[in-house]
Amino acid sequence: MINAGMCGRCYQEEVLLVKPLCNEKPELVNYGGMYHCPDCGAMILAGVMHPLVCLDCRDLKKEGFDGCK
Repeated sequence: MINAGMCGRCYQEEVLLVKPLCNEKPELVNYGGMYHCPDCGAMILAGVMHPLVCLDCRDLKKEGFDGCK
């Protein structure tokens, strides 16, 4: 199944979404609040699974985010 929607890192809409390659597991964090994923920098919510991301964000090659032009 192909997931399409908004990237949880760059917020680009109508893109193919995939699981991030991050080691962070925010669903296991038991305090409330939001924080930046230490692996990819996405804003994540403690207690909730890491959001799906676009392919460029998964590979940390997003123009304007990762030093890519």
